[in-house]
Amino acid sequence: MASKKELLEDVLSILTDSLGADIMGAIVATPDGQVVVSTMLKGNLSAEKLAAMSAAVVGTSERLSKVVEAGDFEDALIRCSKQNILSKKAGKRAILVVVVKSEANVGLLNIEVEDAIERIKSILGV
Repeated sequence: MASKKELLEDVLSILTDSLGADIMGAIVATPDGQVVVSTMLKGNLSAEKLAAMSAAVVGTSERLSKVVEAGDFEDALIRCSKQNILSKKAGKRAILVVVVKSEANVGLLNIEVEDAIERIKSILGV
């Protein structure tokens, strides 16, 4: 039987394959910013820095959504001139962070990320 780490690596591999050339990298991290698994494919992306900063973005966004009574936090999409960063909770025990080219199809990204999150939740028992 495969370990949780191997199963999570498979989730990122499937996500990477489905997004093709648009994906720059992806990580599964803990809510406090520790890397669980990563596939940082292109450029000088640091999984550790991305995990830590994404955890901060998610935590701050959750608090902001409560302060302004906007409902439950869903995700944070940071759009930049060269790349976009999507950070989304994967249950209570993980965050999925995906970095894609700025011209990537956001609709497809959302569909593939939702599928990956369901698999992550299943693996982690969340």
